[in-house]
Amino acid sequence: MKQLPYIFIAAVAIILTSNLCAQDFTNAFGIGSSIGIAIPRTDIEYSTETPIGRLFLRYYPARNFAIEGSVGAGYLEAENNNLYFNSYVYPVDLRFIFEPIKQSKISPYIYGGAGLLFFNPKDSLDNPLRFNARGDYKKITSYFPIGVGISYPVSKNTEFGISGSYNLTSTNYLEDIKTSSKDAFWSVTLNFFAYLRVENPDLDGDGLLNDDEKKIGTDPLNPDTDGDGLRDGEEVYTYKTDPLNKDTDGDDLTDGEEVLTYKTNPLNKDTDGDGLMDGQEVKKYRTDPLNPDTDGDKLTDGDEVITYLTDPLRIDTDGDGLMDGDEVLTYKTDPLNIDTDKDDLTDGNEVTTHKTNPLIADTDNGGVPDGKEVQIALNPLDPSDDVPIINVGERIILEGVNFETNKTELLPYAKQILDQVATSLLMNPTAEVAIHGHTDNVGGAKYNMQLSLGRAEAVKAYLVSKGVSAGRITTKGFGFTKPIADNSTAEGRAKNRRIEFVRLK
Repeated sequence: MKQLPYIFIAAVAIILTSNLCAQDFTNAFGIGSSIGIAIPRTDIEYSTETPIGRLFLRYYPARNFAIEGSVGAGYLEAENNNLYFNSYVYPVDLRFIFEPIKQSKISPYIYGGAGLLFFNPKDSLDNPLRFNARGDYKKITSYFPIGVGISYPVSKNTEFGISGSYNLTSTNYLEDIKTSSKDAFWSVTLNFFAYLRVENPDLDGDGLLNDDEKKIGTDPLNPDTDGDGLRDGEEVYTYKTDPLNKDTDGDDLTDGEEVLTYKTNPLNKDTDGDGLMDGQEVKKYRTDPLNPDTDGDKLTDGDEVITYLTDPLRIDTDGDGLMDGDEVLTYKTDPLNIDTDKDDLTDGNEVTTHKTNPLIADTDNGGVPDGKEVQIALNPLDPSDDVPIINVGERIILEGVNFETNKTELLPYAKQILDQVATSLLMNPTAEVAIHGHTDNVGGAKYNMQLSLGRAEAVKAYLVSKGVSAGRITTKGFGFTKPIADNSTAEGRAKNRRIEFVRLK
């Protein structure tokens, strides 16, 4: 009994120092034989090494676990002074074997079991010993073998090995001496085992035979060698992907993610053909790798990201009321600029509401941007209502601003002209102007001076009535002191009777 701990220590050492390729014999079974020596451990101190053997059947319900049934025969003998016994023994048992590392070269194992032992202790003359002869006990007992061993394959279907067993019985009479301690015996045997069914042809159950896995380079004990979520057999036979590369097409999605999660093609890095790799769509842009136009704006996700820099998840990136695709393909506007022509109208308003050109700030070419015209209720498609903006220091003559003869009352058509002037001033709220009145030389100088100032004041009053601040307008009359034409002719005098605007600020 004292040697038992050392047996287990030796077994652990064997397991820890073994470093060979594992095999799988799940569902394998076979037949074997053992032959060796037995050493009784009884009340007769000095024992003799005697032969023992057994035949066994072994079955592997799991990779590292076996069940073994056996029958055996052996001979036990011991002698000490006047004490002597010998006995033929016939063990029948069932053992459970655990092989923590089923090795291709060396496989250590431990086992334990239970069975029956037939024995018949006799003296040196081969006569039954005293208690045996009296029939004080039955010559059959339960016994419990425990031990360790190692096996070494000598071919694909056969193994050779050695094992040591401690066999504890339930009897005190193995040597025909009645004491309080149970008798036992040691056994060390050489073992030969032949598989009647060879090892599992697909150790890891991945759909690839072991020989094929060796050719390909995959791990026959790992159903998913590259860890991509697909079994090696599926990769080879179903999806045609590389079982040694978790991302066969290099699109930054594992083959398993493509097949199981996103339903993309693991052999095509751009499944929907939009110019973006599947991994970019999923992880960076959050677009649909199965839809080339995720937001449905008539631009592929790749065009949006790579060419136009628009948002592939927004149908209208700049929020101007036009789809990005319409801007690019139909109207040629900038899908990143809400107002491509900078006329203070969004591209969408120009196209859908006002029918103006979103690429031209002044569609009617009348001198006023479309947005300004809309803001002050002018028609951006009609140039006739546009009033050009006067630059600072610029002087213009308002043609058509005429008055009743020798009076300061505006004629109806003059008011139409001044409406446009008022519009221009309202469009430029910081502008300040001077209104200068001029006359011809008919009449006295003082009269014409007063008339020219009165007419300038009349123009100012009309503009103020249209909403222009009076503080932005100054007036001055020049009479006939600054003619621009010959006063000796009717045509010249008509030109000299005028209203001039000068932008001061």
